[in-house]
Amino acid sequence: MPEDGKLKKKKVLVVEEVADATKEVEDKKSVDDTKSEAPQEIEPVIEESQEKPNYLWIIIPTTLLVGALVGGFITYFSGIASLSQTQVTPVPTVEPVVETPTPKASTTPSSAIKKEDLKIQVLNGSGVPGAAGEAKAFLEGLGYKNIEVGNAQSSNFETTEVSIKEVKKDYLDVLVKDLSEEYEVNKKTGTVPASGKFDIIITLGKK
Repeated sequence: MPEDGKLKKKKVLVVEEVADATKEVEDKKSVDDTKSEAPQEIEPVIEESQEKPNYLWIIIPTTLLVGALVGGFITYFSGIASLSQTQVTPVPTVEPVVETPTPKASTTPSSAIKKEDLKIQVLNGSGVPGAAGEAKAFLEGLGYKNIEVGNAQSSNFETTEVSIKEVKKDYLDVLVKDLSEEYEVNKKTGTVPASGKFDIIITLGKK
């Protein structure tokens, strides 16, 4: 083959190799460009997710408000139910207690009490004639000396009653003990005024 033909053939081969090499470079570059451009496609997606409205600031307060309302209703109706079940307890009426005075214990020894110093009046309240005289004789037999008799304003006394001056209270126990041997003495004791003529007034009853 002539040398010119060989040279032409070599040039053609060289050109083809250069063209192939250039195509490979371009293909590689296009692949690299594609890879480098791939992340850019994500940006719109990210932007879309960021542009979505945030509803949490509405949902949380609404939930709290609903919970508070429900709790308030439950408390309100529970209070009404408990009030309806509460029964009104009637306040008991306290009646005043009347204390019956009882004879005070004598602070004076019995040996120091002088029965003859007492001024005694015996009144017949039993309706039985001569009862006062019998009582006088009975008391004189026990040592009492200054005794006068008379009739009470009423003859319906059931038991014998004793009234005594405050300054002679020490004689009361001894007198009641003596009378109890013959008569039923009422536990209630009357008071004789300090200016009264007698220290002790005995009103005889039917018993």
